[in-house]
Amino acid sequence: MNPIVEDQFLRAAPVAGGVGEFLMRKMGWREGEGLGKYREGNTEPILIDFKTDRKGLVAEGEKTQKSGNLTVMQDLLGKHPISALMEICNKRKWSPPEFVLVHDNGPDHRKNFLFKVMLNGSEYQPSKASPTKKIARAMAATVALQAMGELSKEGMGNGPTFTSASS
Repeated sequence: MNPIVEDQFLRAAPVAGGVGEFLMRKMGWREGEGLGKYREGNTEPILIDFKTDRKGLVAEGEKTQKSGNLTVMQDLLGKHPISALMEICNKRKWSPPEFVLVHDNGPDHRKNFLFKVMLNGSEYQPSKASPTKKIARAMAATVALQAMGELSKEGMGNGPTFTSASS
């Protein structure tokens, strides 16, 4: 943490008043007393560790999204499969991929979705449905990337197996 920001938080005056203090006083608490039935609890406020950097909470190399036994690879040089597929289409001057819902089945609270991707005259479709539309589209993009040789099937780990609808 930046030392200037850290000092700013440590030197800040304690908060007094407010709804929290009002409610505590209403329940019998007085300043300087501990909390709890026998007043043996904390007398000091809880110190908060402030996060001031713009870094996320995901560790480096932790870029897979899991849903049950389904794994969607998001690490194609740091790209989501749909983004990687779009970039390849742009580089090859193809029209953008078109994702088409093949079917959705199951009860409303537990539907499964299957998408295929139409790309440069070919269709690619995973062999298994997915629990969300987002994952189903990513799976279809992954199948297309595998068929194009941009992603190896071993790269999917223990995820589902894919087949191409047509080549």
